Amino acid sequence: MSCIVLLWAVGSLYAHDVVDTLGYYVSEQGDTIKYQYAPQEQTSPADSSKKTGLMNFIEGASRFFMPDTSRHKKITYLVIPEFSYSDRSGIGIGGSARMYIRNFKPLPTGESRRLSYIDASVDFSFNGDMSFSISPEFYMKEDKLLLRGYVGYGHYPSSFWGVGPYTVDEDEEQYDKNNLKIRAVLYKRIFHHMYAGIGYHFYDYSVGDVEEGGLLYSGTILGSQGYTVSGLSAHFMYDTRDYQFVPMSGLYVQADGYYNFQATGSTTNFSKHNIDIRYYLPVGGSSVLAFAWYSQVTMGDVPFQEMDGISNGVHSRGYPTKRFIDKDLASLQAEYRYYIGRFGFAGFASAAGVGGDFLKALSMNKITVGGGIRFKLFRAHRMYFRADVGVSLDGGAQLYLGIDELF
Repeated sequence: MSCIVLLWAVGSLYAHDVVDTLGYYVSEQGDTIKYQYAPQEQTSPADSSKKTGLMNFIEGASRFFMPDTSRHKKITYLVIPEFSYSDRSGIGIGGSARMYIRNFKPLPTGESRRLSYIDASVDFSFNGDMSFSISPEFYMKEDKLLLRGYVGYGHYPSSFWGVGPYTVDEDEEQYDKNNLKIRAVLYKRIFHHMYAGIGYHFYDYSVGDVEEGGLLYSGTILGSQGYTVSGLSAHFMYDTRDYQFVPMSGLYVQADGYYNFQATGSTTNFSKHNIDIRYYLPVGGSSVLAFAWYSQVTMGDVPFQEMDGISNGVHSRGYPTKRFIDKDLASLQAEYRYYIGRFGFAGFASAAGVGGDFLKALSMNKITVGGGIRFKLFRAHRMYFRADVGVSLDGGAQLYLGIDELF
């Protein structure tokens, strides 16, 4: 079981106010740029709050990791060094970076525009494990088009307990997982908050260093000898969230269909359908109830790498990664988030299930609960560092550290 023991995050994006040449007042908050007409003299002054002691040091150190964003800049950066440790991988180091890309072209009064960005991540351990990924998200043509992509490679240890909802801890076998993933999706806005898209994906899985005598060693598990996934995809998205990264209100619906054929290079024919629904209900001015439903239904010859599992780090926090896997999955979770000053607190609970068909997955008998804290490192930007502990009713516990809310 891998456990992150330290995540030191420095660097952020300072929100700031600018007036463009057409006389529009541009207020940046988090991921959204809102435009309202205002004379030049009505611009708001910058935050003049005094910072002392530790915060002075942190905010000063952050400038080493990002350029000064106090001016009207099209591109700004966020850099996060990371440290990790696990018994099998040893000490690991790496980091994540996000490049924000702004479009300051004015929109009609009251309209908003999403921020385009590129995420990049690199991690490796002294025992030879490594991974890297690049994930761009570009809003184009005044948000009429959205391009999402992903390129990633990983070589790292993993665990396999078998397929189904009733595998036992004693059946755990370890192996080395090698993944190459490439995907791209182009969305077109069909209504104000609604997008539809098509895409292509290519995944190459290989398995090594399996335990002699185990299920993967026997070759009876589809994917244990390696597997290639290649095909086309169809996508639907509806998004009314007020922020991409730390939502306080709105509805997000994502439906995806992946269709893999031997004719397009896949090892076998199979399809996968995912539904992701998230709803955010404001409770007063500083708290929110967040609900999330996630399901996966597959058909055909599905390799174990493409089976969804409990946990995937978002739902069912408290179980090891993919502790239970199967062709179909259903998950429901709720989280209460309360923000006060620069701190936040959260409590969550979830129920999930896996099965060979969707009715069995709907048993949702895997229960987890937990909570955590958030800290807003910089006053001007709505970005939180998050630490959560999830506990399963089976007795396990997991620690999760990261940036922004999980969903």
